[in-house]
Amino acid sequence: MIKLSDVSVVYRKGEENEKCALKNATLQISQGDFVIIVGPNGAGKSTLMKVLLCELAPTVGTYYLNGKSMRGFSVTQVARWVGRVFQDPNSGIFPDLSILENLSIASKKGVRWLRFRSCPQKAVSLLSLLGLGLEKNLNTRAGDLSGGQKQALAMIMAIISDPKVLLLDEHTASLDPKSSVKVMELTRQINEQFGITVVMITHNMPFAEQYGNRKWKIEEGEVYEYEYRPPVCLTRSENPFPLVGDQRRCAPKCV
Repeated sequence: MIKLSDVSVVYRKGEENEKCALKNATLQISQGDFVIIVGPNGAGKSTLMKVLLCELAPTVGTYYLNGKSMRGFSVTQVARWVGRVFQDPNSGIFPDLSILENLSIASKKGVRWLRFRSCPQKAVSLLSLLGLGLEKNLNTRAGDLSGGQKQALAMIMAIISDPKVLLLDEHTASLDPKSSVKVMELTRQINEQFGITVVMITHNMPFAEQYGNRKWKIEEGEVYEYEYRPPVCLTRSENPFPLVGDQRRCAPKCV
């Protein structure tokens, strides 16, 4: 699904303060994988995320998604296949709009015309997964939710358009411990029940140990995989909340 072939990213190339943030990364991520990425600040984790989002083009090497080179693709174009949740709970939602309006916008990603009050049942079904009762309060202003509720809503918004990959950039770092656990359990559900590939950066080592089937460490721009297990994914018949038109398979398929 995702493949990096000898990807390096060099900032300020040719200048005295040149920095190689990612060094000769050759990686493959299969469909249904849950990849945990750890490493110290400045190691290259955010640079890798920016490459996967097409915010940053590799200095050398190629990034492939679904077998297609992403060179020349914009952030907007790749957003059809890749969802993202930020560290700040307010960054993934529209705080001044209602829960319903937020879900409506997310479900119409890439559609020119939008009716705020048009929200598919799939959105409400996904929201009910949270167990927070938000599906019963759709007219509540999103900005009035707690940090954990905002982040959970942001995650539902990120997957409602059926992306292939979900990128999580320290998405529990700003939450209290109880909310962090709830959001991580939602993350596990998204991966296992829907087969969405998850790539997650974290500094929370207990979470890094508990979640994910693949564990990567980045140090000084070099990526190492230090643990691998087969991905866990429910079959379509076992999944109580199938995505509309979902045709995913659980078996890994590398590019």
